[in-house]
Amino acid sequence: MSDRTKKVLLVILFIAIALLLGLAIYFLFFRPLLPQPTPPVTPVTPTPPTGFPPTQPPTAYVPPLINAPALVPPALPSIPPTPTIPGAAISFQANGGLTAYTVLESDPAISPSLSSNGTDLVYYNANNGFFYNITPDGTKTLISDVAFKNVEKVTWAPNSKQAVMEYPDGSNVIYDINKKTTITLPTHWKDFTFSPDSSKIAFKAMKLDPEDRYIAVSDINGGNYRQIEPMGDEDENVTVTWAPNNQYVALFIKGLDADRSEIYPIGFNGENFKAVRVEGRDPRYVFSPTGNKLLYSSYNSSSSYNPTLWVVNSTPDLLGTGRTKLDLDTWADKCTFGGDNTIYCAVPKTLDMGSGFIPSMADSQPDNIYKISLLNGTKELIAQPLFDTSIGKMVVSQDKSILYVWDKNSGQIKEIRL
Repeated sequence: MSDRTKKVLLVILFIAIALLLGLAIYFLFFRPLLPQPTPPVTPVTPTPPTGFPPTQPPTAYVPPLINAPALVPPALPSIPPTPTIPGAAISFQANGGLTAYTVLESDPAISPSLSSNGTDLVYYNANNGFFYNITPDGTKTLISDVAFKNVEKVTWAPNSKQAVMEYPDGSNVIYDINKKTTITLPTHWKDFTFSPDSSKIAFKAMKLDPEDRYIAVSDINGGNYRQIEPMGDEDENVTVTWAPNNQYVALFIKGLDADRSEIYPIGFNGENFKAVRVEGRDPRYVFSPTGNKLLYSSYNSSSSYNPTLWVVNSTPDLLGTGRTKLDLDTWADKCTFGGDNTIYCAVPKTLDMGSGFIPSMADSQPDNIYKISLLNGTKELIAQPLFDTSIGKMVVSQDKSILYVWDKNSGQIKEIRL
């Protein structure tokens, strides 16, 4: 075989191998797969419905979850549970333990005062500007025909039929609940108090010249104005408070030193009453219903500059006698008399040292309520309000069955059964 013939055969063999390799690659990687035969679909002949179809509860397919936690819907908001103290029972009557109360007025109130019937309460609603009467069962009655907006201070007459309103700009208005009439008083009058028979008012007449500033009285319409005592620049040391016994119209405080003061009662006719010595500063006062006793609070170094309660006789012939320390650290304006010989006081659970200087330090402190008997000299814890309450004022019903509590922070009126 010649060389030429060998070369031709090698070329043919190479071409044959290339073709075989190409076919192999095609069948392995590029040949399309044959589709699987589809089974024939048997047509379904619908059955005509007869009557109403049976009612079936709706169902939904839920795919199974493997090792998945159960889904729990979020809990709805709920009222906080009543706090419990091991071994402590909650009472709906003041008996010394945790005491439940009823919120009679949830809106902020100003100057709640006992109604003339001795049971209900009258007050000014700071939200809407109206006056209301509220009963122990929570029934509210509107007693003013117009709204008085933005009143800063309200002073009630003992008969609960008139109220003096003081505004931030100095305006003063007397509103008559029965007659539905208003009387505008001079703007330089302030710090009002009513006579026991509700026919007159006493106040500070604050003219620009200190030499012309007086404790004064007038009829409730502003007539029959009479100056009682000059004040000069001692306004801050004078408290206008018409005593229930009609003996005093105001009390003047004179500081003696860091730990002592004197209280000078001011009469209506220039009487020279003797001073009452006070072991402390910043006295605050509450007269008993007859005016025969004066409850006051003061602070000094021996009380860690926290207010302490005292009581003295306050009739002119016994003025300052019978002084008794009650050993309760609170302010007198957080107390109320339930008769001449019984006092109810809101006492902070704790007081930081020096709270007498800054009374607002106690605004966040919850109060307990004590009952004091002046006849036998006892004091008794009668109520621990179920939810913390900082008490600004208390009023006791005439039959001593209800204690109305004014919350200093919220302005709410609450009721505790005695």
